[in-house]
Amino acid sequence: MIAEKVIGFVDDLIDWILIILFALVFLIGCYFVADTTYVFYNASTGGIKGRQQHQDVQEVIREMSDEVVAWLKIDDTNIDYPVMQASDNTKYLNTDPYGDYSLAGSIFADFRNASDFSDYYTILYGHHMAHDYMFGALDHFEDPKYFDQHRNGTITINGVEHKLNIFAFAVMDATDQEVFNPDYANNVLNYVQRRSTIYYPPGSGNILLLSTCRDPGLTTRTLVFAEIINQEGQDA
Repeated sequence: MIAEKVIGFVDDLIDWILIILFALVFLIGCYFVADTTYVFYNASTGGIKGRQQHQDVQEVIREMSDEVVAWLKIDDTNIDYPVMQASDNTKYLNTDPYGDYSLAGSIFADFRNASDFSDYYTILYGHHMAHDYMFGALDHFEDPKYFDQHRNGTITINGVEHKLNIFAFAVMDATDQEVFNPDYANNVLNYVQRRSTIYYPPGSGNILLLSTCRDPGLTTRTLVFAEIINQEGQDA
């Protein structure tokens, strides 16, 4: 009898342990689903883009951190975001434009660049996210047909909207100082021409680099280059 009670107790104990383990796995799964949903909420229609549906862009900007320096939009893509800039290149990796923690981070300009985009060469960074959010859409520019159909955009700086002419696509390493150091701006165009898989000669306007991760855990980057054009159609 005692042996049967012990066996029964052990069986019940195992059952309860399994129930608890399954419950923990379920709760962990729910957490990851909720966390992923929250990340995409901030990067998509539920976050900044949701506010855009009900407010003017300048109104949305006024609600953000005072470190917003521009608004970037690439036509017919999900790239339609404010551009932030801090005193380093780490803050906006996990901070949204309102100053709150966010895994989606923000699109941000290199801290070494002028905040008014007066530099000849300005670097923008953004996370590579699924469903083409943030800079996830940059991958598509590797396809020549897609590239040719998505060469237009705008960047609004200090309330003035400038047209963008996208002219090159490349895959390079993040350690390559020829493209990831604004101080090398004088030689960047020749270098980009040699290293790009798609390239159209730009005019004399200032150059904008859009950069995102290509492979998780690696330093390879997907790069799209654009020329800033002013409202009158002349180079900025």
